[in-house]
Amino acid sequence: MSCRSPLRRRGAAMSLILAAGVLSVLISGCASLANTPEQDLALSRWTTCRTQVPGADLRRVQTDGRIFFWFSGPGDAQAMVACLRQAGKDGPALPEATPEPRTGGGGGM
Repeated sequence: MSCRSPLRRRGAAMSLILAAGVLSVLISGCASLANTPEQDLALSRWTTCRTQVPGADLRRVQTDGRIFFWFSGPGDAQAMVACLRQAGKDGPALPEATPEPRTGGGGGM
């Protein structure tokens, strides 16, 4: 005869099911950390232009490849958008980059 009650066995089974559920959520979450092809393309273009426009800092890249960036000087936003457009002229189209003025005293990423 078993020393474990049916309630204890059911509790252990529920704990195992819960642990398996949590593990599957964590695993699927890690898979979503990979960049989309559009993000990789946008980041490649950003890398090309970053040295040409030192007053711009990358903020984020959406899954569709849209770049959001901070800018410091009055011409930095236009210069970066133009450079990104030029970097992508012979490749797949991505959404237009979105400049955002830098606020406060901090730097970018």
